[in-house]
Amino acid sequence: MMYRDLSYWEELAERYFQAETSEADEARLRRFLCSSEGQDSRFDEVRATMSYLHACRQQRHPDKGSLSIEVDVWRRSRFLLALAACLCLAAFLGWHQYQQHNISSVRIAGQDVEADASLLMQKQMAEMFNPLDH
Repeated sequence: MMYRDLSYWEELAERYFQAETSEADEARLRRFLCSSEGQDSRFDEVRATMSYLHACRQQRHPDKGSLSIEVDVWRRSRFLLALAACLCLAAFLGWHQYQQHNISSVRIAGQDVEADASLLMQKQMAEMFNPLDH
């Protein structure tokens, strides 16, 4: 059969939709659809379907072509998640260091007390000016 005959391409397209074509048949059909003869409106559905399936394959198998959108989004999400984790860790360590810096230890009424320096000062002042009556 001649490749110039449009009925051959219509038959090949029908076999494509029935999943009865080989990879070589599909490659020939793709080349035909890209040619000026394949721009006939009878082949619009085949062209759209093959384009859609090609894009789906590219997303599932990024190593066979361009990177898929899903993989790119996942990589970007992992980067942002790691960045957020680092910022949270830095904020926690800064807060912890600040809290450790303001903690003091004193002896009040015979007991060692650790607390914020301002609270300890208030307790000491209360102890000094309000002595316990025994």
